[in-house]
Amino acid sequence: MKVHVRAAVAAVALAHTLGRAIVRVHEFEASVSLRMSVRVRDGLVSAYDHGRHCYVTGALPNLYHHGERSHLVIKPEASGVYCGFDHDTSSYFSVSVTGVEAYIFDYKEDLYFAYSV
Repeated sequence: MKVHVRAAVAAVALAHTLGRAIVRVHEFEASVSLRMSVRVRDGLVSAYDHGRHCYVTGALPNLYHHGERSHLVIKPEASGVYCGFDHDTSSYFSVSVTGVEAYIFDYKEDLYFAYSV
């Protein structure tokens, strides 16, 4: 997955699990704070990545990343647990939200990535 797509996935999972809007996510690996406005209401996702100037929209589990012009699947499995697929890079991933942190495992890269709000 591309770095900015992974951050958007983390923000969507956090907003959905926490039941509130997200305005920023912190990526631990690069130690950067990314400005993203994300709201998930009744499964409908409305997100804007201010750094990339693009939207991510749709109804869970089927989303569209307007900047990449590509589909994403983010399927809620249980409270705070998601599985997904990024069509742009043909990457499977899983997300686990614990408190205000999201952990993404990217199967293509075989690595974990951590984010927080």
